[in-house]
Amino acid sequence: MTSTTTPKKLLYEVSIIRPTIIFLLVVLHSFTLLAQGDENIDDYQLNTVYQWFVWLIYGFRIETIALVAGYVFAYQSIDLKRSYRFGPFVWKKFKRLIIPMLVFGLVYYFCFEFKTASFSVKTFLVKWFSGCGHLWFLPMLFECFLAIWIIDRFKLSSWLTLFVLAAITLFPTPAYLPFGLGKLPHFLFFVYAGYFLWTKRDWLFQHCLNHTTICILWMFYVLFVVLVHTALPSATPEMNIVQKGLVLLLNHSVKLLMSCCGIMALYLTVCKITTKEGYRPKQWVIEASDNCYGVYVYHQFILVFLYFYTPLVSVCHPYLVPWIGLVVTLLVSLLLTKLTLKTKPGRFLIG
Repeated sequence: MTSTTTPKKLLYEVSIIRPTIIFLLVVLHSFTLLAQGDENIDDYQLNTVYQWFVWLIYGFRIETIALVAGYVFAYQSIDLKRSYRFGPFVWKKFKRLIIPMLVFGLVYYFCFEFKTASFSVKTFLVKWFSGCGHLWFLPMLFECFLAIWIIDRFKLSSWLTLFVLAAITLFPTPAYLPFGLGKLPHFLFFVYAGYFLWTKRDWLFQHCLNHTTICILWMFYVLFVVLVHTALPSATPEMNIVQKGLVLLLNHSVKLLMSCCGIMALYLTVCKITTKEGYRPKQWVIEASDNCYGVYVYHQFILVFLYFYTPLVSVCHPYLVPWIGLVVTLLVSLLLTKLTLKTKPGRFLIG
């Protein structure tokens, strides 16, 4: 690694965006884990208000995590002049993403997904290396980092690269592909968009960091959310392959625009705060940012245990269950994260 004399600074916008998004992720899973996915509880459905609440969060939260990853990578590479050879870079990201995914994924699988009657070594290994439960994001992000390293090293960053990656996301990729490959094209665009955003932030601050632009972006985000969930057509068996392709293209295009509007609205809203003269985030905000990885790793363990291995759902009113799940999960996740970070192995895994 090439050293640098440039002092590292705290990216205030990242210190706010990262815990905000992780909080929204826990909120989302607190409301949806009961009603969606393999761990569905019979007869539980989100009411209309809760459903729209979830849809407003869903539109950009995980994409923002990907964008922040690319944004920080660009800062470290371009401003701090950190230059890793490919091998050390792969090992660095392997330790950061894949080893925690394997360790916590093994625990998650045997706690919540293991079934003796249907167990198969091949199926287990594919699922384990693809990321059990919510950990699917980590191997996919690892692959995105490898691609961004190549873009950065060979100076391929440009508007054309951004548009090509955006175009690729519009074409469907089989979601069932293992090791995060099915979702790689979609999230690679957002990781690169974060990298690209860092290089254009001065221009963006000069022309877009104002209340009018921010309000317009939030308005378009809400409009796109409404459009996605009320007006977009769905492919039907009666359609021919061309019609189905056009419908999918329209859906993916609108959803991409929705995510971009939500991300940029949040980014500019936060930067409007952090660029004020003399601004510095509170210490608890910085600590919350430092604890984000641990909260991400632990939160679904706690939610699955609460919802499917305790009587919470049967003894509480359905409208209260997600709120109780949210509060308990946040508190226990933070506690487990702090305890984990007090140990050397814990700091290696989520530090």
